Amino acid sequence: MKGLYKIGGAILISIGIAFSAITYSERNDKPQYSKETPENTIKIAVSTTPLSAPFYIAKAKGFFHTSGANVELIEMAGGNKCFQALLDEKVDLATTSNSVIMFNAFKHNNFEVITSFVESDNDIKIITNKKPEITSPYDLIGKTVGVVKGSASEYFLHTWLTVSGVDPNLVNTTPYNVNEMPAALKNKEIDAISVWEPFAFKASQLNTSTQIMETKGLYNLSFNLIGLKNNSTVQNPSLQDEQYAKILEALNKAVHFIAINPEDSQLILRRNLKLSQDFIDWIWQDYLYKLSLNHSLISSLENQSRWAIESGLVEQTTPPDFNTLISSQALNTISDNAPLQQ
Repeated sequence: MKGLYKIGGAILISIGIAFSAITYSERNDKPQYSKETPENTIKIAVSTTPLSAPFYIAKAKGFFHTSGANVELIEMAGGNKCFQALLDEKVDLATTSNSVIMFNAFKHNNFEVITSFVESDNDIKIITNKKPEITSPYDLIGKTVGVVKGSASEYFLHTWLTVSGVDPNLVNTTPYNVNEMPAALKNKEIDAISVWEPFAFKASQLNTSTQIMETKGLYNLSFNLIGLKNNSTVQNPSLQDEQYAKILEALNKAVHFIAINPEDSQLILRRNLKLSQDFIDWIWQDYLYKLSLNHSLISSLENQSRWAIESGLVEQTTPPDFNTLISSQALNTISDNAPLQQ
């Protein structure tokens, strides 16, 4: 508790967390692995969310092919499932959130972060019912908020209350599965929810008598590409960095394409993820697609790990050394001005 109260606002702005089990699609709950794939195919577990847009764009526009990478995207509902597929060596790479990385770093040290590829400062939201009127964090004292336990949902609520000067112990919380939250708020089982997209959007559409608290800019969420340090499926480990560089080259072309052609990019997402244009319009301005590895990622992981320790969510009493999980070799080979090949 004391550690959280010491976290400064400036640090919080750079915090990049995300929810365990973030998902924007309820399909593909059971991962589907191809039984037959071409030789040297790199399998990437991709969370079915607009956050994963660079992968869908790179595949649709042929950027993986022109970069010399033979890639198969394995779609999964959530970064936690992608991470597990990587640990099980069902895939070669996986997309996942900071919170999934943080929790797994307490248990595993055999994976590495190759790049972050998107940031958002408005993905998780606090949504309340208008009656009783809740217009500030202080109005939640004595009220009940639905959270996904042990995830960014719970962490975000705790952070927002703490920064606002409200003792989190004065606010009641009830655990929910994330897909249950919009209905629970509509049925007034709870007074508010701390929820990520697209469930924030669904809650606002399902129940018109809701309001969204002003939390934009409180922290930065990032989604990341990870791999195993010693992947037994890679027959020639010396080629691993070369393969990663080809994939990052394709992703870099994809983020440039997104910046130059937003409408075409949105159409590719809509077709792949079966999303409505209304939802795309809702979230698009909050996403910044770029390849990066910087200190803000380490800071976010360290801040979350302290919260996990103080909340009793992990058995350890000291955070992992997250610096040992960062691998920038492949990213360092990529020119930020890589030309698009369309």
